Amino acid sequence: MHLIAPLSNAHVDYVRLPAGDGSGRHFARVAAASIATVAAFAPEDFEVTLCDETIEPVDLDVDADVIGLTANVSQAMRALELAAAFRARGKTVLMGGPHVSLAPELFEQAADCLVVGEMEEIAAEIFADIRAGTLKRRYLGTRADLRASPAPRWDLYPNSLALSGVVQTSRGCPFECHFCDVIQYLGRIQRHKDDAQVLAEIQALYDHGYNFISLADDNFTVYRRRASSLLAAMAGWNGAAGREHVLFATQMSIDIARDESLLAQCNEAGLLNAFIGIETNSEQGLVESRKRQNLRVDLAAQCRKIVSHGIRIEAGLMVGFDSDDLSAFERQFEFAMSLPVCAFNLSVLVAPVATPLHESMRAAGRLVSDEVLAQFPSANLITNFEPAQMSRDELYVGAKWLLNRLMRPDYLKVRLEAMARLLAPPPWAVRPGARRRPPQPAAARAAAALMRDMARGDSEVRALISSAMELMRRRPDIRDGIADALTHYLMSLRGMQQNGVYDPVWAGLARPPFGAETLDARARDLAPRDLSAAI
Repeated sequence: MHLIAPLSNAHVDYVRLPAGDGSGRHFARVAAASIATVAAFAPEDFEVTLCDETIEPVDLDVDADVIGLTANVSQAMRALELAAAFRARGKTVLMGGPHVSLAPELFEQAADCLVVGEMEEIAAEIFADIRAGTLKRRYLGTRADLRASPAPRWDLYPNSLALSGVVQTSRGCPFECHFCDVIQYLGRIQRHKDDAQVLAEIQALYDHGYNFISLADDNFTVYRRRASSLLAAMAGWNGAAGREHVLFATQMSIDIARDESLLAQCNEAGLLNAFIGIETNSEQGLVESRKRQNLRVDLAAQCRKIVSHGIRIEAGLMVGFDSDDLSAFERQFEFAMSLPVCAFNLSVLVAPVATPLHESMRAAGRLVSDEVLAQFPSANLITNFEPAQMSRDELYVGAKWLLNRLMRPDYLKVRLEAMARLLAPPPWAVRPGARRRPPQPAAARAAAALMRDMARGDSEVRALISSAMELMRRRPDIRDGIADALTHYLMSLRGMQQNGVYDPVWAGLARPPFGAETLDARARDLAPRDLSAAI
């Protein structure tokens, strides 16, 4: 059985780094836990191989009778292409993953078998049927008890070519954001792995050489007692028993800022990277999206409090709410620049299939007529419905301008300095004899080569790197945090350059150049139709 994680069509999900040794290898920002987890369900006598297309090309002639494809929304179109290619070669194709589970009818004719839902309770039946040659057209999984979930088969994965390992700690989220598809297939009742399970998976990733581990959790801190227990266990593991410290990352809600003790526990455990869906400072936008946890708080003040506990924020920003007009892009830029945040994940509001937003847009006749885009919304600043106060062209141009403006090196320098003024040191910087684990050699060489390459080609990037080095000299206790923020930025910028998204001319414009581009003229080639040119 050959399991494949297809290439994403999102412009920030992958980047080709110079390997530093002339090999031309590619690196995944985050290891593909999906295929490593599915592999763990296979019986011991099954031969299983993995392919993360971010790292290596897919071998269409691979020696395997059964091909498994996983697909979230950004991978879905590529998964369909691969399914067709493998079936044309006589292979049996199974498809599963988030987008298949949300809308199995979209994949019904594309595969020999669909796995809808979670695998824990149906995996034994699936593999028994593969062995017997009696594979069914569809298997329906239930919402599983994660304490029965096996540890991923990282021994099958090219770990030296991934920058971050992954441990899934829970599934589900109790919030009800109307644009979120996660709660549609994982539910609003969060289910958790035991602390001992999580530590065992962390240790396995440590043994494979990782110094950076992402905790895949749609809202790590929403259940305070559970989060506190796991953080205490992580703090007891990290840097103990002869181990060097590793850095952890996860996803949290902004309301973590209200809990000083939990913030302190995050620092103690080394959980120092947090993705937070801030989305917008428009109360109207937050109300319409049901993002209630962000209402009636000073978002900038909450971010400053989180950073003051040593936690660096990657902030989700969004434009395209019905309450947004053409002034929204400049407003969001000013808001973003007020935050001590270096990394932004900018998106336009889309209506993912099976979400309340998708249904309301369909009922209102606002979904685009292009059924492909309506069902497989792009991750590249292209919405799949008609905005209320602007055209789709204007939303695309405004979002592209905002993304480019925020990525301008001069503006990153401002936010990096703001972060450095507040950032508390990590535990390994204040404990005698403690040390953070260095990255794996291949990744370290790639990061160094990237920095050299980008500094040679751009004077603004050179100035940014010099400024970051000066900050490290002034604050050696947060040297790692500054270096991590800089590396993350350089990788994001390089990825945008490689995918034709970053434009220094646009980054230098004081306001969006509405009318400069249209979806037909420019963005159409970024729609999720054909990724062959990107591979």
